[in-house]
Amino acid sequence: MSKNMTVEKTFASAIQNHQKNNFKAAEDLYNQILEIDPNHIKTIFFLGTLSVQTKNFDRAKQMLQKTIQAQPNNVDAYNNLGVVFKEFEEFQKAKDCFEKVIQIQPKHVDALNNLGNVFKQLNEPQKAINYYQKAIEIEPSYINAHQDLMDVCEKTNQITELKDAVSNARTFFKDNSIIKLYEGILLSRNEKFVEAKNYLESILFETKEIKNEILRVSTLAKCYDRIGGTDKAFNYFKKANLLTQSTKMKNFDKNKYLQEIKIRKEFFKKSNIEKWPALKQSDNRPNPIFLIGFPRSGTTLLDTILRSHPLIEVVEEQFMVEQLINSLNQLPNSKFENIKEIENEQIIKIRKTYFESLESQIQNKNNTKLYIDKLPLNIIHVGEIVRIFPNAKFIVSLRHPCDCVLSCFMQDFELNDAMANFLNLDDAAHLYDAVMNLWTQYTSIFSINYHEVKYENLIENFEPTVRSILNFLELSWDDAVLNYLITAKKRDRIATPSYYQVTKPIYSYAIGRWQRYKKQTSNIYPILEGWIKKFNY
Repeated sequence: MSKNMTVEKTFASAIQNHQKNNFKAAEDLYNQILEIDPNHIKTIFFLGTLSVQTKNFDRAKQMLQKTIQAQPNNVDAYNNLGVVFKEFEEFQKAKDCFEKVIQIQPKHVDALNNLGNVFKQLNEPQKAINYYQKAIEIEPSYINAHQDLMDVCEKTNQITELKDAVSNARTFFKDNSIIKLYEGILLSRNEKFVEAKNYLESILFETKEIKNEILRVSTLAKCYDRIGGTDKAFNYFKKANLLTQSTKMKNFDKNKYLQEIKIRKEFFKKSNIEKWPALKQSDNRPNPIFLIGFPRSGTTLLDTILRSHPLIEVVEEQFMVEQLINSLNQLPNSKFENIKEIENEQIIKIRKTYFESLESQIQNKNNTKLYIDKLPLNIIHVGEIVRIFPNAKFIVSLRHPCDCVLSCFMQDFELNDAMANFLNLDDAAHLYDAVMNLWTQYTSIFSINYHEVKYENLIENFEPTVRSILNFLELSWDDAVLNYLITAKKRDRIATPSYYQVTKPIYSYAIGRWQRYKKQTSNIYPILEGWIKKFNY
């Protein structure tokens, strides 16, 4: 048999296996072909496509870029390469790929939908919505676009638009579990919790649809929580977390974040700090302000109230402090020795880098305003922050430790090493204990200018609590803070899991919630008891 015949026969067999999702067999056959003919472009393309499906994104990138070199108008190669760049969070490159597809083939619905997903990641929801709607217009039965449209409407609190999207999807799908899922979510968002849970319990997603099953189960859990079905609520929260753990935990290491805390606890000791050389205040910039606390302690509510004041802008969930720490790491010595040995000239550069990063997040800089950097878990980086900014101000959000930890367990966070600790209650409680131990250590060895705000006081004594924060910030009262709900509803996207709660009027049902879950939280109470006493709960 000739070389060409062997290649074509093997290729046909590879495609057959690929179409049947026999990925390992298909991959082996594609590799056999490339051993015979390294430039067989059809094999290179399909191996790139298979690599996207099997999440081997490094190889996918290599194969698809080779394909595009040989076939500059291969729209599917560009579309798959865009998916790869999106996985690598290289959103501009992903956007360029999808736009190239649409330039060549304007009605390519996958590329239109993928472009919508890129804009969703870039926090430009209206552009995302526009592309989803274009995809639906071209192919009304394209379920992915319907789901992504419903999802972005829900996450940006556009409930009227969500209702329209659900209704429109229903006209194309008579009996579809995804549409039922969002009908149930819509009922929940309208606080029809009994109807919502009945709806959601009537559907079930298969293993391959685990993302939808997690959303169904977590919404069910919230419904049962609101109607007092404590045992069922807890079991559904637990199930949602186990499903998340089974699919996403391989990418994260919960112990890595705990180790970060342990390293700081060992380094930032009084005996070390006393040996540090004194530093001068080296520039005339205002002292930065940080809003910190444990997740689910009320930082997003505080953020929304404070940004309602005309002289305050909050930069939410960005990573300026991380960039500051990266600047420290680039200095000549070891990671923490740089903090000890840092010189005034280096501090000036790092401060400049921080402020440039902060200002890049601000659309219209106004020197009369105060800018607050809000990222709750920057609380573990206070040691580094006060070395660079000794006069920085910190607003520290507190909440009953049991409520705080329970709420973290109940929340569907975007996973990272830190959030991976919230998939079970014990881990969440131990993380709380570690974070608060480190915070207490910081306050014992540094002279920190901070103001504590209890979530419960904010709910039950709104005006005096907000006045105390404004006094700390040296600002006068402004009635605009009373209208914080207007501010919340005007925001395109609240970049935290609290986007739903802060658009609702002040509510107290989450205060003392842990009391209803005493049976389920009995194991963590001893871990948190010391903090309950320390914070006077």
